[in-house]
Amino acid sequence: MKKVIINADDFGYSSAVNGGIIQAFKKGILSSTTLMANMPGCDEAIELAKKNPTLGVGGHLVLTCGKALTSSNSLVDSEGKFFKLNEYKKYRSEMKDEEIFNEWSCQIEYLINNGVELTHLDSHHHVHTFSENLEITKRIAEKYHLAFRNAFDLENQISLPYQKGIKGFDDLMNEAAIRDMSSSYHEKKDQCLDEIKVILERIEEQEITELMVHPAFVDEMLYFNSSFNLARMREVEILSDPEVEKLFKSYEIEIVCYRDVAIS
Repeated sequence: MKKVIINADDFGYSSAVNGGIIQAFKKGILSSTTLMANMPGCDEAIELAKKNPTLGVGGHLVLTCGKALTSSNSLVDSEGKFFKLNEYKKYRSEMKDEEIFNEWSCQIEYLINNGVELTHLDSHHHVHTFSENLEITKRIAEKYHLAFRNAFDLENQISLPYQKGIKGFDDLMNEAAIRDMSSSYHEKKDQCLDEIKVILERIEEQEITELMVHPAFVDEMLYFNSSFNLARMREVEILSDPEVEKLFKSYEIEIVCYRDVAIS
């Protein structure tokens, strides 16, 4: 049997992002999400997680968005904000590894101390997979006994404890018709479903695969701070569509979360 984890990034980014994720879970096939401890919607997301205990919730570690939780001078600009991804690449050589480790620890502990039972970890913009951050990633895994998302062959780059044998990783929604917001989902449903079929056909038998998604409604926080905004509404529609659930079943795919998978 093929097993799939459908994980929504960016829980906690804003109230509208939270709303889209919860709808995709309650009315759709979303099984998992990862929570940003440093963003404006974090505390609301924590309460939503408690009200929806079967939703798997991990930590979405941040280094390129929002404000730091620690006094990490080398990681932020004069306003205490993390450098955006393009700036991060410019300034990373000046950043102190210990400050990154402490910042990520603080983010994780904020969630844990507020009652979130973390199922796994990943990161905004996949920074935990960047070569310069791999040793920090390993230290975090060892400290918190949590699996990391196996994005971009992470497990082939570094040996991590507590991984769960989740070998497959794919973006379920980064396809032309799905991203095209010139007309509604229902007008182009057949094209969108065809694109999803291509992703599902790549999933191997007897393998666990994580499918990354970014469902959200849109508020000003998301619209004015992320270049990836309106297309997230399409993902809510797709994940909540009963025909999509039937499609997964037709491929004999069981949808699970990290909590359901034992450490390998």
